[in-house]
Amino acid sequence: MTETTEPGGSHAAPEPAAVPDRMPTAGQSIVAHRAITAPATVDRAARTVEVVWSTGARARNFVPALGPITEELEMSPNAVRMDALRSGNAPVLNTHRSMDARDVLGRVTAARLDRGRGYATLQFSSAADVEPVWQRIADGTLRAVSVGYRVHRYEPRPDAATGTTVHRAVDWEPFEISVVPIPIDRDAAVRAQGDQGSPMPAIEPALPHEDSSTMPDTTDAPAAPEQPAPPAPEAERTAPPSPPPADHAADAVRAERGRIAGIDTAVEAARALLPGDRVAALRAEAVERGWSPDDTRRALFDALVRHAPRPSVPANPAAHGGPPRAEVLDAMAEAIAARAMPGYQPAGGGRHVEFMGWRPSDMVRELLSLDGQTQVPRDPVRLAERAFHTTSDFPALLSAAANKMLLAAYQPAAPTYRQIFLRRDFRDFKPHRHLRIGDFPILQPLAENGEIQAGTMSESQEIVLLQTFARRIRVTRQMLVNDDLGAFTDFAAMIGRRVADFENATAYALINLANGDGPTLTTGNAPVFATAAARANKAAAGTILNEDNIAVGRTAIMKQRTLDGLPISLGRSMRVLVGPALELSALKLTAAITPGTSGAVNPYVGLLQPVVEPLISANRWYLFAEPPTTPVYVYGYLNGVEGPQVTTGPVSGVDGIEVSVIFDFGVGAIDWRGAWFNPGT
Repeated sequence: MTETTEPGGSHAAPEPAAVPDRMPTAGQSIVAHRAITAPATVDRAARTVEVVWSTGARARNFVPALGPITEELEMSPNAVRMDALRSGNAPVLNTHRSMDARDVLGRVTAARLDRGRGYATLQFSSAADVEPVWQRIADGTLRAVSVGYRVHRYEPRPDAATGTTVHRAVDWEPFEISVVPIPIDRDAAVRAQGDQGSPMPAIEPALPHEDSSTMPDTTDAPAAPEQPAPPAPEAERTAPPSPPPADHAADAVRAERGRIAGIDTAVEAARALLPGDRVAALRAEAVERGWSPDDTRRALFDALVRHAPRPSVPANPAAHGGPPRAEVLDAMAEAIAARAMPGYQPAGGGRHVEFMGWRPSDMVRELLSLDGQTQVPRDPVRLAERAFHTTSDFPALLSAAANKMLLAAYQPAAPTYRQIFLRRDFRDFKPHRHLRIGDFPILQPLAENGEIQAGTMSESQEIVLLQTFARRIRVTRQMLVNDDLGAFTDFAAMIGRRVADFENATAYALINLANGDGPTLTTGNAPVFATAAARANKAAAGTILNEDNIAVGRTAIMKQRTLDGLPISLGRSMRVLVGPALELSALKLTAAITPGTSGAVNPYVGLLQPVVEPLISANRWYLFAEPPTTPVYVYGYLNGVEGPQVTTGPVSGVDGIEVSVIFDFGVGAIDWRGAWFNPGT
């Protein structure tokens, strides 16, 4: 997947507008002269305006995996992922800047595609620092917009007209819209009233779009050749001469040239430290993406850190006076878990103690140093950006810490359903057919020189499905800058117990189906428990839980037969499953001495084990044979991996890490012979 963020909009290379009444100086753009008018789609009360954010036109772009390319955006609904723009949370930015919260001017409240164009409604904040920008938009001074996006897939296509290759983005995702002084797509602009199919062109000046590596940076360059003006509409052909261009047009041109001059200054200073091709690529990217000189210096510094020769980090740094890298990461994870969970017992003989007082930023610095990076930033913002880099160990640290906290809470939990369900794990997510094989055919006498008789094995089958359940939390750059991982640690500490509770609830939801009769089995097309002769494992009328009724239930189970008509195997003992209302009765039935008597031995001692579960309602009670011998319900995990698993990955469109908990779990009913149900009274 190719990913790029284009701050210059949807990249249409600007075409010449009307011929001005004076020739531009070298390097200036040819700009149409029109009077400034307020856009009719501006709603001052709601602080909204409608814009066209892309027409998909071609422009030059720089993609790290491809280098400089000619890019074209496919504007069909099948090619554009609109979820981010339509979420109501997509930001409106100031010239694609996202380093400060004050760079956010507002949000995108609506977005759509129509006949090859992208339309949106922008709502601006009423904050004092946004007001100057809003006023320029409302009075028509500032009209240009640009879309920020990432490309997931290109389709290279030859262009017969130019003899070059055009990379058409056929799967891409816009995620922000910026207000800019100079657009790359000339038609990306504030909309005029009644403009349903074609937005009014931007009247901001547009620099001729050239390859960034050849863009002139001095005023000594030859003047651009004059271009013929397109025919004027009928309404304009008899209009008086246009007034001279507004001063803001020249200001915008000067600002753009100043930006490029600042980029070149930063690039020249780095030429002695970085390879020439890397410097040229960074300069091209900086010019194309609208980076400021400061942004360029930061990118050059990051490139210098990555390119600088790193000291060899041995697999076992202990030989060089320090602990192994993996050991340090594990000890940090233990320290995070110990701080977050009272009573947590760290492993590793106290290695974590050294890191108990460390902040997350301290751990990031240590991990970067162990990675061999010699220039670890002290600035918390730059440090946070480095922590979320793909080569950083910080995501692995979060994953390890989350796993430790999750398992510490999950493993001690003992869901009661496991006492009456048989565990059978899954190989994959296909429907699993659980076969109930009949007993081996009865042995027959074999006479001398006689033939061994063939037998058959009867079988029935029930289908059980494995399902995936998941939750996630984001660890953002802001959280790391603030040294605050509280939300992450709370999530990781609680999710273990929550997963165990979820397992239990899922299992008992199956048992409680149809007022306790359970799910419908394929065999006989009837629920697990029924009074009919085909089942005969449910009391005809609810009765109390006592010795006599326990005997009725045990007898009913022992009368059940295998698929081949043989008595079933019950095992040594049975479980009596009850809710809180019958807990005392169940305990009395399983006590060593019968309560209320003088030394009378309880006949069910060793034959009956109580299982008390709050999810069993009213006075219902069940008898279950031992699951390994006569299973009724089954549960399992994917490939025997018990419990939830933690994964980490980047967050789409955000500086941060997504910590996901994935849990593969399945339950189902496969037989009815090994249990008895009494609705109670």
